[in-house]
Amino acid sequence: MNAWVSATAFGSERAFQMTTRIVAAAAALIMTAWSAQAQMSLVENGKARARIVCAAEEDVDAEAARMLNLFIGRISGTELPVVTDTDKSKGNIFIGGSTGEAGEDGFKTVCSGGNLSILSGGGRGSLYGAVTLLEKYLGVSYYAKDSFKLTESPDISLPAFTDVQTPAFRYRQTQSYGLEDPVYRAWFRLEEPGDMFVDGMWVHTFNRILPASKYGKDHPEWYSFINGERRPGDHSQWCLSNPEVLEAAAAVLDSIFRANPGMKMISVSQNDGNNTFCTCPECSAIDEYEGAHSGSYVRFLNKLAERFPDKEFSTLAYLFTMKAPRHVKPLPNVNIMLCNIDCKREVPLTENESGREFMEALEGWSAISDNIFVWDYGINFDNFVSPFPNFHVLGKNIDIFRSHNVNMLFEQIGGERGTDFCEMRSYIVAKLLWDPDQNVDDLMWEFMEGYYGAAAPYLFQYQKIMEGALLSSGLPLWIYDSPVSHKDGMLKPYLRRVYNELFDSAEAAVADDDWALEHVRLSRLPLQFADLEIARTETARDREWMEESVRLFASRCAAFGVETYTEKHNRPEDYCRLY
Repeated sequence: MNAWVSATAFGSERAFQMTTRIVAAAAALIMTAWSAQAQMSLVENGKARARIVCAAEEDVDAEAARMLNLFIGRISGTELPVVTDTDKSKGNIFIGGSTGEAGEDGFKTVCSGGNLSILSGGGRGSLYGAVTLLEKYLGVSYYAKDSFKLTESPDISLPAFTDVQTPAFRYRQTQSYGLEDPVYRAWFRLEEPGDMFVDGMWVHTFNRILPASKYGKDHPEWYSFINGERRPGDHSQWCLSNPEVLEAAAAVLDSIFRANPGMKMISVSQNDGNNTFCTCPECSAIDEYEGAHSGSYVRFLNKLAERFPDKEFSTLAYLFTMKAPRHVKPLPNVNIMLCNIDCKREVPLTENESGREFMEALEGWSAISDNIFVWDYGINFDNFVSPFPNFHVLGKNIDIFRSHNVNMLFEQIGGERGTDFCEMRSYIVAKLLWDPDQNVDDLMWEFMEGYYGAAAPYLFQYQKIMEGALLSSGLPLWIYDSPVSHKDGMLKPYLRRVYNELFDSAEAAVADDDWALEHVRLSRLPLQFADLEIARTETARDREWMEESVRLFASRCAAFGVETYTEKHNRPEDYCRLY
C-alpha cells in the first residue's frame, strides 16, 4: 500500500512517501522462522519490549539510536525508550563501545542472551551497524532520496546472530541528489570531502594555500619557471625545490590545522591545468632523476608529512604527475590521489587501450604506496540525460582499485535528477564501495524489483540488450559522448524501437502504481533525449513526432525537477526551446 508518513529524521520534520508492499509469502516465512528461534523481542503487539542504551546525546552513537528508532517506529508504530544506563535484565540494545575485530567505519553486532550489542571499529561504525541491522535483519530497503520499502508489523524480533563487517575502502564518495536526504547518506555509508579534508581543501589547492594574487608580485620565484620566466598565476604550480615555498606553505597549513582542531587530512595539490610544472634547473634535475614530474611533488609532500607527523597530506597524480617516481616513496601519511579522466568505459580499465596508461600509473603507485585515493569517472558529463550503459564495468573496476592498495575512492557518476539511471547507479556503486564482492546483476535486480516494481523485468532486459549492443558495436563509451556517436551501434533505429517497446511495457505494467510509474518515466528520459538528438541528424524527419516528443520531454523534465542535462548546467527548457 502507499502511505504518507510524517517522520522525525535526525531532528528535522520531513514528509516521506513510503511504499510498504507486503510480500506476504516471503515475509511470512522469514518472520515465522525467526519467531521460532527469536533471541530478542523488540516490539510485541505494538508495545516496546526492549530499550536502547546509549550514553551520549549528540555523537555518532546517538545518531545510530535515532536511526534505529526511526525505522522501528515506521515498522511497528512505536519507538523504543532510549536510556543512558540499564539493569542486567534482557531486552537491551547497547549502542557504543569499541571492537578490535572491525576496522575504521566497521562494526560488530551481536544478538545473544536476549540482548543486542552494536560495537564500533571506529569512525561511524555504530551508525553503520544500526543501518545493517535494519537492512539485513529487519527487512528495510532504501533506494533513493526519501524512497524506501518495509513491511509493517506490530511485532519485531531478532534471531541470534553475530555480524562483523569492515568496508573495503576507508573513504567512500559518490554523486547523487539522494545525499540531500540525511537518511540516504547514512544508509549507504557515504562520505563527502568536508568529513575528512580540513576546510574543504581536497583538490587543486596550491593557489588556495599560496595565492599568486597575494604572493606572486613579491615572490615570483615561488612559482613555476616556464619558457625562461617565472609565471605566477591561478593555474601556475609552485617551484617545489625552493625552500622558501616549503616554509611559507607549512606556516599556512599550521594555521589551517590550528583553526580546525580534530581534522587531520588536507590536500596539498597542483592547480588545474596541464604542462604548467616548474622547469627551473633544480626542479628539472629532480624530475629527471625520478623519471617523472611527480618526483618533485612526492619529495615536497614527504617534507610536509615529516613536519606534521600526526596529519595526513593528499596530493594529485593527475595529468603531468600521473606517473609514479622511480626512487622516492611517499611516506605513510602521504595520500596519492590518482585520476582516470581520459579512460573509456565500455570495458574494464584493464581491457582497452585508453586504460593502459592509467593501469601503468596505478601499478607504479601501488608498488610504492598503500595509501591511494582513486577519482573514478562513470557518466557522460556532456549529456547526463543520455544512455550510458556502464553497469557491467563498475564492479570490475572497483575490484581492480581494491587489489592495488586503493583505500579511498570517489565515484563521480553524475548524480543530478534525470541522469541515466542515476538512482540505480548510485545504489549499486555505494553497495560496491562497501563490499566489492557483490554481484552487479544481483544488485541491479534487487534495486529494480524494489524501485520499479512490476516494471523491473522490462527495464532489466533494456539494460542487458543495450550492454550487449554496446560491446558488439566495438565503439568506445566516453564521458564526453553524444548519443549521435552511437546511432549506428547501440542506438541504431531497430534497437531504439526495441528499447521504446520495453519502456512502453514497463509503463503499462505499473500503470496503476503512481510511485513506480514515476520512477519508470524518470528513467526513460535518457532514451527520449537520444531519440531527439539522433532525429536531428536524419534527412527524413517526422516534424509532428519531433514537436510532440520535445513537448513531452520538456514537460517530464519540469515535472521531475530535472534542472540540468550537462556538466555545464545547461537547462532542459533551453534545449527544448532551441530544438
